[in-house]
Amino acid sequence: MGKAQNLCRYSLFLHKLHLTGLLRQWRTRGTHKQREGNMNTIAITNEIAGEIVTITYTELEVLGFVEKAKYADDIQRSYESAQKEIRTIKNEVRDFFSEGEWNDGETTVSKGDANTMLESIGCNKLTSRYSGTFVITGTFNLDVEDEDEIQSIIEDNTDVSNYSTNDMDVDGIEVHDIEEDN
Repeated sequence: MGKAQNLCRYSLFLHKLHLTGLLRQWRTRGTHKQREGNMNTIAITNEIAGEIVTITYTELEVLGFVEKAKYADDIQRSYESAQKEIRTIKNEVRDFFSEGEWNDGETTVSKGDANTMLESIGCNKLTSRYSGTFVITGTFNLDVEDEDEIQSIIEDNTDVSNYSTNDMDVDGIEVHDIEEDN
């Protein structure tokens, strides 16, 4: 067996936190300065397929394994929480459709009912496309040589936009009441 496979086996051993007693021993040995000068090590010996294998870890490596095990526990809890939420959502969707009136394997669901169900499971509601007509009134003050020129400048250079990426069609721009400013 290769060293990588052995490391995996020993990592599993460490992950199961069988080192609690050894860590307690390290904490009680001498002072902190003594540990810095003489790094504690742990040797794990095991017989695998008739061969005695020994792997040595430093105290910092073992503490790193313990921290990774804590992180793995956090991930496991997060995974279990997500699984529970998924089961809840599945049940809500199933309940929603089981409450409907079924005729020949078909049912009709209103958009309002579907939106209520979607909202209850934390999804965005279905949308509808609406159109609206609008009027924009504005005043422009431009220096031009004659009255006909201001009309073409306004018609050719006025643009309407909005904050979204939705389509907006401008049917036309009409210029009314051109007056000379004094």
